[in-house]
Amino acid sequence: MSSMIRRRRDGTFIQAFHSGISTLLVDLGDQLDDMLDSDTPELRRLFPTAYTDDEEKDAGYQILARSSLTDQRRAAIETVRRTAENEVLTEDELTDWMALTNDLRLVLGTRLDVSEDDDGSEIDPTSPEANLMEIYHVLGAVLHEIVAALSSALPRGGTD
Repeated sequence: MSSMIRRRRDGTFIQAFHSGISTLLVDLGDQLDDMLDSDTPELRRLFPTAYTDDEEKDAGYQILARSSLTDQRRAAIETVRRTAENEVLTEDELTDWMALTNDLRLVLGTRLDVSEDDDGSEIDPTSPEANLMEIYHVLGAVLHEIVAALSSALPRGGTD
């Protein structure tokens, strides 16, 4: 994927992902939406432990924070559903695409037990998880494109 998203002068973005990417994000977003109220271990990276040394404090944090985090995730899912077929996205909409794509990678990476040491360069086609690993890599490429587009307006560092 090369320059599948570009910033326009008015601050909006043109997205030229294959329609399959938008469909994938919507479908996986719907699956995530169905999971958000569960305690499945696959969500542990979306709702990490805040206090590893104090279960009572962490339980309180989870009660307070989880609802807000779930609401934010559902809002991002809804934005992607609503804008999946749009060619032009606002910065806020693209930020929601980024949030959802990142959340999906975290959940899928947890399911696949991906670690920082995995370079992901090879996928064993005979593995029962080969398709999921391929989706994980596609989501990584999508995330890269979104971050590059959003960061394109940041000032460039340099020497004076």
